[in-house]
Amino acid sequence: MSKTQVEEKREAILEAGKEVLFEYGYLGASVDEVLRRVGGSKRTIYKYFESKEGLFGAIVTELVNQAMQPLEMSLLDKEGELYATLEALGQTYLDVILREESVAIFRIAASEGIGHPTLGKALFESGPGAAVKRLAAYLHHQNKIGVLAIKDIDLAARHYYGMVRSDLHMRALLGLPLPAPAEINRGMRQAVASFVGIYEA
Repeated sequence: MSKTQVEEKREAILEAGKEVLFEYGYLGASVDEVLRRVGGSKRTIYKYFESKEGLFGAIVTELVNQAMQPLEMSLLDKEGELYATLEALGQTYLDVILREESVAIFRIAASEGIGHPTLGKALFESGPGAAVKRLAAYLHHQNKIGVLAIKDIDLAARHYYGMVRSDLHMRALLGLPLPAPAEINRGMRQAVASFVGIYEA
C-alpha cells in the first residue's frame, strides 16, 4: 500500500469514526460499526490507532483542532490595539465553543472522560489548553512592551477565557436557551474591558 493509500485509508477510518461517535456516543460506538462503514479489518484499525480508545481519542483531537482553528495565533495581532484584538478573540472564541458540533464533542468527553481519560486529555490539550498557550504568548509580548503588567501570565490567560465564557458554555452543554446574540456580544465586551482594566500597565 502506497503512502497516499495509507493516508486515504486512515482518513476514511477517521471520517467513519466521527459519524459513529456522534450517532452513538463513546460507550455505544464500536470498532465493528466503523468497519461496517469503511470496510477492512480490526487489524487495520489497530495498526493505525492501537485501540478503540486510541481511535476515538484521535477523532476527538482532530475535531477539536478543526473547531479551534479560528483561534490560531494569526488572530492575535501583536501590533494591533489591545482591546480590539482581545475583543476579536472573544467573539471568535464564543463562536467556536457555542457551535453545535463543539458542544457535542464536549458533552461526549465530559460524560466519558472519567472512565476514559484519554478522551478528556485529548480534548483539553487540543482545545482549552492550546487556546491558553496561544493567548499566553500574546500576553507575554504585551507585558514585554509595557502595555500590560501581569505577574502570572498563564493564570491571566485562563481568567480571560473564563470571563468571556461566563455561563454561556454551561448553558449550551445543558441544552438551555442562550441569550440573544446582541446580549452575548455585550457581555463579551464587558468581560474584555474588565480584563484590560485589571491587567493594564
